[in-house]
Amino acid sequence: MTNLPTVLPASQARSNFYTMLDEVENKFKRFTVTLRGKAKAVMMNPEEVAAWEETMDIMSNKKLVAQIVKSEAEMKAGKVVSEKELLKELNINPEDLE
Repeated sequence: MTNLPTVLPASQARSNFYTMLDEVENKFKRFTVTLRGKAKAVMMNPEEVAAWEETMDIMSNKKLVAQIVKSEAEMKAGKVVSEKELLKELNINPEDLE
Protein backbone atom coordinates (compact mmCIF):
# COMPACT_ATOMS: atom_id res chain seq x y z
CA MET A 1 0.00 0.00 0.00
CA THR A 2 1.34 3.40 -0.90
CA ASN A 3 1.71 6.22 1.56
CA LEU A 4 -0.16 9.02 -0.20
CA PRO A 5 -0.17 12.52 1.26
CA THR A 6 -3.52 13.72 2.59
CA VAL A 7 -3.39 16.82 0.37
CA LEU A 8 -2.58 16.22 -3.28
CA PRO A 9 -3.05 17.89 -6.66
CA ALA A 10 -5.83 16.71 -8.96
CA SER A 11 -3.37 15.10 -11.39
CA GLN A 12 -1.89 12.98 -8.60
CA ALA A 13 -5.38 12.17 -7.28
CA ARG A 14 -6.42 11.00 -10.75
CA SER A 15 -3.38 8.72 -10.95
CA ASN A 16 -4.05 7.26 -7.50
CA PHE A 17 -7.85 7.31 -7.47
CA TYR A 18 -8.39 3.59 -6.70
CA THR A 19 -5.74 3.62 -3.98
CA MET A 20 -7.43 6.64 -2.45
CA LEU A 21 -10.81 4.90 -2.54
CA ASP A 22 -9.30 1.88 -0.78
CA GLU A 23 -7.69 4.00 1.93
CA VAL A 24 -10.87 6.03 2.44
CA GLU A 25 -12.92 2.86 2.78
CA ASN A 26 -10.58 0.72 4.86
CA LYS A 27 -8.54 3.22 6.86
CA PHE A 28 -11.03 6.09 7.19
CA LYS A 29 -8.37 8.32 5.65
CA ARG A 30 -9.36 11.72 4.19
CA PHE A 31 -7.88 13.35 1.14
CA THR A 32 -8.03 16.98 0.02
CA VAL A 33 -7.69 17.40 -3.73
CA THR A 34 -6.26 20.68 -4.97
CA LEU A 35 -6.29 22.45 -8.31
CA ARG A 36 -3.70 25.15 -8.93
CA GLY A 37 -2.85 25.06 -5.22
CA LYS A 38 -6.40 25.60 -3.95
CA ALA A 39 -8.51 22.96 -2.19
CA LYS A 40 -11.36 21.90 -4.48
CA ALA A 41 -12.68 18.66 -2.98
CA VAL A 42 -12.39 16.33 -0.03
CA MET A 43 -12.71 12.57 -0.31
CA MET A 44 -13.84 10.82 2.85
CA ASN A 45 -15.68 7.71 4.02
CA PRO A 46 -19.49 7.98 3.73
CA GLU A 47 -19.89 6.71 7.31
CA GLU A 48 -17.70 9.58 8.53
CA VAL A 49 -19.75 12.05 6.48
CA ALA A 50 -22.96 10.69 8.02
CA ALA A 51 -21.50 11.05 11.52
CA TRP A 52 -20.49 14.67 10.82
CA GLU A 53 -23.96 15.42 9.46
CA GLU A 54 -25.61 13.91 12.52
CA THR A 55 -23.35 15.95 14.81
CA MET A 56 -24.17 19.14 12.90
CA ASP A 57 -27.91 18.37 13.15
CA ILE A 58 -27.61 17.91 16.91
CA MET A 59 -25.47 21.02 17.40
CA SER A 60 -27.89 23.17 15.37
CA ASN A 61 -30.79 22.21 17.65
CA LYS A 62 -30.57 24.64 20.59
CA LYS A 63 -33.14 22.73 22.64
CA LEU A 64 -31.29 19.44 22.23
CA VAL A 65 -27.92 21.03 23.07
CA ALA A 66 -29.46 22.53 26.21
CA GLN A 67 -30.72 19.07 27.21
CA ILE A 68 -27.27 17.58 26.66
CA VAL A 69 -25.63 20.30 28.77
CA LYS A 70 -28.22 19.75 31.51
CA SER A 71 -27.66 15.99 31.42
CA GLU A 72 -23.89 16.42 31.70
CA ALA A 73 -24.36 18.69 34.72
CA GLU A 74 -26.67 16.13 36.33
CA MET A 75 -24.11 13.38 35.73
CA LYS A 76 -21.35 15.47 37.33
CA ALA A 77 -23.65 16.13 40.29
CA GLY A 78 -24.17 12.39 40.72
CA LYS A 79 -27.83 12.45 39.71
CA VAL A 80 -27.74 9.10 37.95
CA VAL A 81 -29.31 5.68 38.37
CA SER A 82 -27.86 2.34 37.38
CA GLU A 83 -29.40 0.20 34.69
CA LYS A 84 -30.48 -2.26 37.37
CA GLU A 85 -32.21 0.51 39.35
CA LEU A 86 -33.92 1.85 36.23
CA LEU A 87 -35.26 -1.56 35.23
CA LYS A 88 -36.55 -2.11 38.75
CA GLU A 89 -38.22 1.33 38.79
CA LEU A 90 -39.84 0.62 35.42
CA ASN A 91 -40.87 -2.85 36.59
CA ILE A 92 -38.95 -4.58 33.77
CA ASN A 93 -37.48 -8.04 34.21
CA PRO A 94 -33.87 -8.04 32.83
CA GLU A 95 -34.36 -11.57 31.43
CA ASP A 96 -37.20 -10.23 29.23
CA LEU A 97 -34.67 -8.03 27.42
CA GLU A 98 -32.46 -10.88 26.30
